Amino acid sequence: MNRQIRLGGTWTPTIGWLIGANVALFLAQAFNPLVTAWLGLVPGAVWPYRLHTLLTYAFLHGSVGHIFFNMLTLYFFGGDLDLFLGRKRFLTLYFGSALAGGFAALLLPANTMIIGASGAIYGLLVAYAVYFPQTEVLLWFVLPMKMWVLVALWVGISLFYSVFGAGGGIAHLAHLGGAVFGLAYTLRLWRPIPVIKDLRYRWRRRRFKRIQ
Repeated sequence: MNRQIRLGGTWTPTIGWLIGANVALFLAQAFNPLVTAWLGLVPGAVWPYRLHTLLTYAFLHGSVGHIFFNMLTLYFFGGDLDLFLGRKRFLTLYFGSALAGGFAALLLPANTMIIGASGAIYGLLVAYAVYFPQTEVLLWFVLPMKMWVLVALWVGISLFYSVFGAGGGIAHLAHLGGAVFGLAYTLRLWRPIPVIKDLRYRWRRRRFKRIQ
């Protein structure tokens, strides 16, 4: 079996526009701090006049490191998904994950400021793990790891901090919201009968491989 290790990303116009929009708003934040106040998500101040922040928060970032790693992850995995799903379905996945992350963040303390594309990124990561689970990536550019293992680890960490608190000021609930949407969208969980049939088929196929 050929071993596929993910070393880079796939650039597409869609990825370029998303990264460009994030960078543009990050620069706007630097020049005008009110941009964060206008577009950032504050759970206790969403209804009724700031509903837009359930999505716009995902285009803001708090530091160079914050936006760098989010955009790097978007580049590494988003392009393949864009080509695999098509632009319309990919954007539905991206914005749906961001929106789900925003709704999940409403459970955080009312005066918390939530910014960052991580909810959308987690949705993409989960989708990538569903479609390409055996692809190996280099954790910290050094340690080879199956994609599904890496994503399960990251989602597990977010779940742990969401349940037990702390987490260094990171909105782990937003991560989980994006991850849940990514899983629901890729597996079409709103259509339970096809999902169950697919799981049964995969289980039988695994048993057949073991017998062989």
